[in-house]
Amino acid sequence: MADRMLAEFEDEDAIIAAIRRLRIQGFDRLEVYMPFPSHEVEEAIVEATSGHRSRLPLAIFLFGIGGAGTAYFLQWLLVGLLYPLDVGGRPPHFPLAFVIITFEMGVLAASFCAFFGTLILGRLVRLTDDVQGTPGFESVTRDGFWLEVSARGALDSPERTRQALTDAGARRVEIPGVPS
Repeated sequence: MADRMLAEFEDEDAIIAAIRRLRIQGFDRLEVYMPFPSHEVEEAIVEATSGHRSRLPLAIFLFGIGGAGTAYFLQWLLVGLLYPLDVGGRPPHFPLAFVIITFEMGVLAASFCAFFGTLILGRLVRLTDDVQGTPGFESVTRDGFWLEVSARGALDSPERTRQALTDAGARRVEIPGVPS
């Protein structure tokens, strides 16, 4: 059983109309493959997915705060509590001395989260995808407009998905990884 289908469309306007039509029919797991970026298609996809944006910025912020907090805690634990030193007459826990490392660790943790989060959420850690082996999909690098519909919901069936894509104006509908 296919968990997703690919449909090829004539142009950018056809794929936007198909996205909106499929959204009305209840399909919300959509992915677009095009030879160039398009703000209109991006807006249609955001509307189709109920406006769900990535949670990556929140994760980056939390990792940055967590990294900074961890760095400050370790400095306080080691320098202020476990191994206090009398340096220049200042108290063992002197927050101003901990600012630089705290900031640097916050930035480091946030940048690691941004880097690895982009790799994981962008599905860039895979070496290949069945979509690339779909007959005719190589046209996406030149003039092809492809829409991927994931049929993972309880109401979705391959027949219903294929019919919805055909009714939306698809030139052809393919199942990734299945030779036609």
